[in-house]
Amino acid sequence: MKQDTNPRAQARARSAQLRRLVLNLTRQSSFAAGAQLPTERALAARFRLSRNTVRKVLKGLQDEGLIERGVGRGTFARPRASEAADGDAGAPPMAGGSEPAPPESVVPDEPSGAEGGEPPLAERRVNPEEVMEARLLIEPMLARLVVSRASEEELEELERLVALGASAASMSEFERWDNQLHALIARISKNKYLATIVEGIHNARRAPGWAALRRRGLTDERRALYQADHERIVAALRQRDGEAAQAAILAHLQNVRRNLFLI
Repeated sequence: MKQDTNPRAQARARSAQLRRLVLNLTRQSSFAAGAQLPTERALAARFRLSRNTVRKVLKGLQDEGLIERGVGRGTFARPRASEAADGDAGAPPMAGGSEPAPPESVVPDEPSGAEGGEPPLAERRVNPEEVMEARLLIEPMLARLVVSRASEEELEELERLVALGASAASMSEFERWDNQLHALIARISKNKYLATIVEGIHNARRAPGWAALRRRGLTDERRALYQADHERIVAALRQRDGEAAQAAILAHLQNVRRNLFLI
């Protein structure tokens, strides 16, 4: 069959290819629900389409409930109860023998983090300022739950983690005990939903964007400051003083935020 040389027809054909490619990506195990798809810019370059045309194709898929899009965040596969009954799946090659490029030929603009070290995708999509905002809103509230619900053994474990932080031989070791301390505070609040939220917040800190902030924000001087903060937090929890513990957690997180963003 002779290939159509009409520019508009070619653009329509490439748009159809783009649609099939996105559908194929969302159906692959490596692009499970919530996985990020290639950017508009990458897709436009691959299929020689305008950004506006790419945007229209993606908007159509969004309207069908197959993908979700967020301004400044990108395009993501959406969970589906079953594979969409779309005639494009398994469609024959385009006229002129042109087939959609394999998914590997279109990649996101930004590389992913180290293998096995990334948080779940929903947490990679959150920027550091949002993470700190969430911590400031949620973690101080845990104090009153902890003082009324934690056992003596659980409070003793907090003290042990603080002591391990004080004797840590490296910054990375200190960070490990720091993370475990905050995670344990959330768990012994005995509110599983809040603990799950806090776990997600802390998982987001493993995203690539946090590495430079951590290097800048954790100096010897600041480590000493955070250690003193941790000691005040745990001392207040041990005394079962919810008000003092809440204030101590808030002050600590404000210190962290100030040092991370140099404000």
